[in-house]
Amino acid sequence: MRIRDLNVSLEDGGNGPLYIRVAEAVLAAIRKARVPAGVLLPGVRDLAERLGVHYNTVLVALRELEAQGWVEAKPSSGFAVSQAPREPSSRFRADMPTTPGFDIPARLAPITDARNLVMDMSEGVADARLAPTDALAQAYQRGLRLKGPTLLGSSDPKGLLRLREGLCKLLSQQRALPAQPEQILILRSSAFAVSLVAQALIGREEGHVAVENPGSPNVWETVRQASSAQLHPLPVDAKGLDPDALEALLSRIRLNLLILTPQCHFPTGVRLDPARRKRVLELSRHYRFPILEMDPEFDYLPASDPMPRPLAAEDTTGQVLYVGSLSRLLAPGIRVAFLGVPTSLSDRLAKARQRMDWQGDPALEWAVSELLVDGEITRHQRRIRKAALERHDALRDALEHTFQDRLHIMPGHGAMALWLKGIGRYDDAMRFKLWIRSCGLKGLKLRPGSYYDFEGRENAFTRMGFTGFTPEELQQAVDQMAM
Repeated sequence: MRIRDLNVSLEDGGNGPLYIRVAEAVLAAIRKARVPAGVLLPGVRDLAERLGVHYNTVLVALRELEAQGWVEAKPSSGFAVSQAPREPSSRFRADMPTTPGFDIPARLAPITDARNLVMDMSEGVADARLAPTDALAQAYQRGLRLKGPTLLGSSDPKGLLRLREGLCKLLSQQRALPAQPEQILILRSSAFAVSLVAQALIGREEGHVAVENPGSPNVWETVRQASSAQLHPLPVDAKGLDPDALEALLSRIRLNLLILTPQCHFPTGVRLDPARRKRVLELSRHYRFPILEMDPEFDYLPASDPMPRPLAAEDTTGQVLYVGSLSRLLAPGIRVAFLGVPTSLSDRLAKARQRMDWQGDPALEWAVSELLVDGEITRHQRRIRKAALERHDALRDALEHTFQDRLHIMPGHGAMALWLKGIGRYDDAMRFKLWIRSCGLKGLKLRPGSYYDFEGRENAFTRMGFTGFTPEELQQAVDQMAM
């Protein structure tokens, strides 16, 4: 039996989500008409027409009533009044406030609206479509079958020992970095490593942190949130960070931390010149300040002879804390990074980490360690390097053919992204920014050069990531940018 003439209406000027208001209206009509249990309600499209709302809104409202126990879904028939309705939850009596009852700090910015986003090319990321999903799924299964209770319980705040041991072998073989397992902390992200180091070494005391300029606003903001340190930008040119500027800064203040990307500078992709690497280390030893070396793009660096070595591999006095990322290698959703530190500091950082996050994800760490043990990580490195080279060449070719008189690809390693400079009519910073804005309207996200400048100064530069997209997708994107 179906009720045909349910008197249902939506009150004007109501508050709260529309689907909740529709659910309230249908529930009120059921109660007013005293519809007995088991009777079918009017069809969804019929209710939508009577209420003047979209079909999907009514469907969501009825699903909400179903979840509350007031109606039941009948296959091929619709929704019927439940045999055993219960009192509605508090969601039907009061909506959660849309604004807090206190002032929001001005420094808190909302997340970027991604509704129009088609391709985020502002950053180089791993292509999740290339991730070794089958091997990872099997590794998860083996781990949970063999070590389930252990992996689902509490673990070492430094991270799973098996993964730390595997990483040490990899670091020694590929990066000439002879770390020991007790010197490694497994963390969820490179940003977490920055936050942990800034909070542990500086915290709420007054301090000074030197950063690269241009550089990463995410790093700058993470340091500011984790500590009370004052940030000091140091210029970066075609040879990397300027050590003269660093020495001039050291003559004025006591530096607590230098954050550096010497292998592949973010965002330009340049490598720190060998003579400058040596001098930066010498200054660090003389003035006794630590260096936080960020090296998330190592796995994408082009092959060279000699093999690229992190600054940490040249450190003999314990100045350098080294941060690497497996998320950049495997997939953005696999949140695994690592921090290598001197032995005497590792236990202290592990204690500080417990206050922030207690531990990582032991099941995920086991699965990743399986990939290391069976050689899948090494095979995957070869695959993604080959893919990255093809994508680099495809993007470079498309840009040179389409924007040869407007964009110049700046020299550098460009491990996961290209650093572009506007030339010709795009040499004007405001015109260049308008071009980036027009790309955004087409769903292609780039950032203006001012984003990477510590002072926010306008300039005709941008960073264009390529590792997350196929050659065909990159060529199509460049075509769209030119329209």
